[in-house]
Amino acid sequence: MKVKNMKWAIWGLAALFYFYEYVIRVTPSLMQTELMRSFQVSAFAFGNISAFYFYAYAPMQLPVGMLMDRFGARKLLTLACVLCGLGGLLFGLSVDIWMAEWGRFLMGSGSAFAFVGLLFISYHWFSATKVALLIGLGNSIGMLGAFGGEGPLSLSVIKYGWRPTMIVLAIAGFVLGFVIYLFIRNEPPSMKLKNPKKQAAKDVLQKLGVICKNPYSWINALVALFFLLTTGAFAGLWSTPFLAANYGLTVEVAAFAGSIFFLGWIVGGPLIGHFSDRIKQRRPLLMFFTLLGAALLCLIIYGSLSKIWIYWIMFFAGFCCSCQLLTYSLAMEINPKSMKGTAAAMTNFITFIGIAIIQPLIGFLLDLQWDGKFVGGVPIYSAANYRIAMTIFPVALVCAFIFTLFLKKGKVRQLL
Repeated sequence: MKVKNMKWAIWGLAALFYFYEYVIRVTPSLMQTELMRSFQVSAFAFGNISAFYFYAYAPMQLPVGMLMDRFGARKLLTLACVLCGLGGLLFGLSVDIWMAEWGRFLMGSGSAFAFVGLLFISYHWFSATKVALLIGLGNSIGMLGAFGGEGPLSLSVIKYGWRPTMIVLAIAGFVLGFVIYLFIRNEPPSMKLKNPKKQAAKDVLQKLGVICKNPYSWINALVALFFLLTTGAFAGLWSTPFLAANYGLTVEVAAFAGSIFFLGWIVGGPLIGHFSDRIKQRRPLLMFFTLLGAALLCLIIYGSLSKIWIYWIMFFAGFCCSCQLLTYSLAMEINPKSMKGTAAAMTNFITFIGIAIIQPLIGFLLDLQWDGKFVGGVPIYSAANYRIAMTIFPVALVCAFIFTLFLKKGKVRQLL
């Protein structure tokens, strides 16, 4: 195969794994009733099952770059797919809650390599002028996975059940790992790459220390954290049961409505990023879209909307929340150029720690208000219970807005 064709095939496989990672990330959102019935648990325990994915995913964000530099994408992405497959298998066959939790933990461990692997291959196989486009395209492919992992996959869960669905997803992970091992190569065979030198752990820790001493790094990370909570915890887990309870939708329709949020991300990410680059500003856009997103979420949570308006507002809420991607650009721009990778990793680490905390916290808030009602062995939470718990999301976006007020003003600097 020619190098030109080979590089797109290799990039496509890495993007396919990123797509797959998003599918398995959001699947618990459409399995709430089934999981709570199977394990006889409340909303807090359900949220914790999902959060075990992020208990592994978040801390892995810091060392995964070093591992990728040391071992390359081929071996690590193969191992990552196998971990996801093993996790999916353990999750699908679990008879106790601890098995489901550790299944999610394994899936999170493997998934932690997906985006970094996509970055690695983009930088190693393509020119620097195409990397930004490839990252934006890769992010859209990942969000398509989130879309598919909610709406369309709900049809499989309804028809076949959550266990067979997860087992099929696990098998898909093993197959993808095998294909990746066969076809992915770490670097083009006919060209000498200008790779950065492999960094020792000590060097990375020194860079991390410099970044942590920069107060704007923390402010930006907090903006990213509060901004992403809506995507990771509302759209990624709680939107389906909330929409079903609050608007009387079936699980299938609610899952599709939740997945529309990710379509907003797919459209908004490239458009907002392109506009931000044109005006060379991040802060004003972050300020505007945090407030607009909070207003749209208030409409969803407290309004009385028709189904078509639910779809539209979920789309535009996702569009607004895609502006969160600018915090990664900002993390690299407010720190020394030689530390941009570490700066982005530190921001990512903090945001996913937040999601790991908020997913079970929403369940805790629901349990706190629960009146003890069961139907078919499953705890039932009222629309009012959900509205009170969901209030945390517009509040989080307002917090993100407040922290943007303390970000550096001015135009962004060129990184390349």
